[in-house]
Amino acid sequence: MMMMMMEEEQVSCLSTCRVKVLEISGYGGTCKELKQMRHFLGKLKYLETVKISLQIEKNDNYRQRVTNVLKKLPRLSSKCQIHFF
Repeated sequence: MMMMMMEEEQVSCLSTCRVKVLEISGYGGTCKELKQMRHFLGKLKYLETVKISLQIEKNDNYRQRVTNVLKKLPRLSSKCQIHFF
């Protein structure tokens, strides 16, 4: 029972970080990258700006889908804006 409790209460050091700007370069839209973005956006409560440099060599339709998915991710900070370059 104690082991189960510890697994459910995973604490992230990101929740206490006062990071306001996060810059990501070479984002390719992989499942692993999406999971990381979900983690960052869900844990960084002081985050105001995320700048993402996309490295997507597929067609524009795929690029648009990736940006739409990222824009729709839930964010802990209500001030958080996502910008692509």
